[in-house]
Amino acid sequence: MDVLLVLPLILMVSVALALPALAQGTYTASDSGKTIYVNSGDAFTVKLDENPSTGYSWNLTVGDGLKVINDDYVSASTGLIGSGGYHIWTIQATKAGTYKVQGIYKRPWEPLTGSEKKYSLTVKVTAPSAGTGLPSGITFPKMPTLNDIMPKFSFDLSSIFSQFPKF
Repeated sequence: MDVLLVLPLILMVSVALALPALAQGTYTASDSGKTIYVNSGDAFTVKLDENPSTGYSWNLTVGDGLKVINDDYVSASTGLIGSGGYHIWTIQATKAGTYKVQGIYKRPWEPLTGSEKKYSLTVKVTAPSAGTGLPSGITFPKMPTLNDIMPKFSFDLSSIFSQFPKF
């Protein structure tokens, strides 16, 4: 394989690995405070523990470039009364920009005290790219050929072979 093909390939793989991962999947309380990256039109989920039998519930808000397309409470499968469960939201990115998903866990009738559990996720939404999987605007420099980077050697083989008998 020619060096001209290998070096750009290595560069593209390196750039792709260095890019932040696009959001896929479910984000939980352990992801609070993080930033995720999604394409416009993509959906992701937020799943947080909740126990409404105690009066506590999550109040989740999303920025104007995000849309909640599903909002469900799922009780734990323990069969025990009052054991709680989790709340799950499916959120779709609707337009490019940077938005917040913010939640507060409290009893709705109680005033804010400042000690409530909070959740925050920054969502950076980009327009979907066409085809390459690499961000637009990246250009690759002209790569040197093997002849450009290899040192130049010259040998005078006649002096080496002069030591051998001639036939």
